[in-house]
Amino acid sequence: MRSLAISLAVFFVLNGCSTTQVVTGEVDPELKPDVFCQVLHTPDPLLMGAWEGYFVREKAEGNPDNNYVKYNLVKQGDKYALQLFRTWKRGRKKVDEWKNWTINGSEITGEAQFGVRIFVQDGGVYFTIRGLEEPARLSRVQ
Repeated sequence: MRSLAISLAVFFVLNGCSTTQVVTGEVDPELKPDVFCQVLHTPDPLLMGAWEGYFVREKAEGNPDNNYVKYNLVKQGDKYALQLFRTWKRGRKKVDEWKNWTINGSEITGEAQFGVRIFVQDGGVYFTIRGLEEPARLSRVQ
């Protein structure tokens, strides 16, 4: 019984360490965008800058998947660029790239097949994706 407890403790410590790698993913402000967003209406000023958040999706019954998302919306000249950093499958999968998503005032939408949406609601910024029951409230990155 004691060895089981020690094994579980080691597992959770190592699993926690792999999860902390998610937190260190940075949106690089020095990186120049190679694609720009399609702008239908100028973005709500609240969407500008860097935002991040955590959420859990349950892909299969009893199989929660911890996710992290961080984005940075910047204006270059008369264009807008969005850099997205996201991890899923406990940090084993990730994306860090500029996106050519659509900005429509208080909402940013990504590829339709993924159902990605970043939006302003009640003074906050939220992120949602296919399979997420409730939108995740994001926090401003300082």
